[in-house]
Amino acid sequence: MNKIKLTKYEQGSVGELFAISWPMMLSSAAGCLMIFVDRLILSHYSMEAFNACFGAIQWYWAFLFTALEFTLIAEVFVGQYNGARRYQEIGSIVWQMIWFCLALLAIYIPLAQFLVPHLVADNIAKLGVPYLRIIVLFIPIHCIGCGALTAFFVGRGQTKVISGVVVIANVVNGILAYLFIFGVNIKGVQIIPEGGVIGAAVAMVIAQIFPMLLLFILFLRKENRERYGTGKITFKLNLLKNCLKVGSPTTLNRFLNSIFWAGMTQVIVKYVTPGDFQGYGIVHSLYMIFFFAVEGVGVGTRTICSNAIGAKEFFVVGKNIRSWVKLGGIFAGLAAIGMLVFPDLLIGMFLGNDKSNEAYWVADRMLVWAWGVFVFDYFLTSLMSVLLASGDTKYVMLVGSLCFFLLAVVPVYIGIVYFGSASILFWQLMLLDIVVRLFLFIHRYRSGRWMQNKLV
Repeated sequence: MNKIKLTKYEQGSVGELFAISWPMMLSSAAGCLMIFVDRLILSHYSMEAFNACFGAIQWYWAFLFTALEFTLIAEVFVGQYNGARRYQEIGSIVWQMIWFCLALLAIYIPLAQFLVPHLVADNIAKLGVPYLRIIVLFIPIHCIGCGALTAFFVGRGQTKVISGVVVIANVVNGILAYLFIFGVNIKGVQIIPEGGVIGAAVAMVIAQIFPMLLLFILFLRKENRERYGTGKITFKLNLLKNCLKVGSPTTLNRFLNSIFWAGMTQVIVKYVTPGDFQGYGIVHSLYMIFFFAVEGVGVGTRTICSNAIGAKEFFVVGKNIRSWVKLGGIFAGLAAIGMLVFPDLLIGMFLGNDKSNEAYWVADRMLVWAWGVFVFDYFLTSLMSVLLASGDTKYVMLVGSLCFFLLAVVPVYIGIVYFGSASILFWQLMLLDIVVRLFLFIHRYRSGRWMQNKLV
């Protein structure tokens, strides 16, 4: 008899995976749409603002993912404790991550003030630095909501809560971004001043704090305090150390990859033409529209597999893999319709019908490679989620960091700086990196070593 069942569907089935994943896909879609809307609005505000924000925000992702990977490891612990029916220990796990996020303020405040000005490329620094300072400053607070509190709900399969909250945040961001970027002038009276990139940053921060407060209220509801111990706010150093120990490898992997990507973005913006870089930024923005499938199914897989592993039901893992392979074919087809069949429609949202624009034909060529990256990234992320659910984080870190650095970062730097290659080279080598990592993860899974890890 099954020990744990997250949905009404058969364990490991397509129905279970979709039931767990669709709220997270909706949540991810809303979050990606938030980024897309910001960039779309800025592209109509000015090309300089768009390029500056796109170039600078890559550093934001690096610093965000460093903190977020640590806090999101709580999701694996929550899932395994839930699968083992050790419910009263779940609240303490989440609280250790909340305390950890608050402690990070001591790092991120001086980082935003003193380090940020030295990271952004000179040709986008005027607009990029103030934008980056604001959003980096609030990363620890954002991680409480999208990391620690999200882990509490997602780890137990309650993904609908997250999707609802994120959709609300997305609506708030879309409205505020437009108002704060362009300002509001009524009959000659400036109600809201034109903020440009600063307005975009402020809107983003407000849209992140709002859902965090909603999730915190739900987290502390009476039924959660009684069943899951969410009122146990005591700091437990040993418990925190255990979480950080398990999460360190994946955090290091995400940090290194994000740092490499951010650094390469500064190289690209410095050595390619503004039109080439704008095309690169547009394709990256369009990629984010479809990324919801990668992230949503990855989170769903991690939730299902961590609960199954905690309950010692390893057969569920194999069934889950077959399920996300089936869903992957559907998502690959949907992405192909947008990226390969109707690319003009997507690019036109940013540039109109001016096909003579350099950014237009750059983006058109890149979308083919972006589609390939999307398809293989979907399968890579899903399989990686299986390994992470088991606690096999060191292998993921080593393979991820080494492959990305050797197959993508180094060749891109050499190609662009010394041979004058265009930014499309990054997408081409990114595809190579993802394919190699996928085959290495397949080998790791088939070896069965991931089943030997013990977290709870």
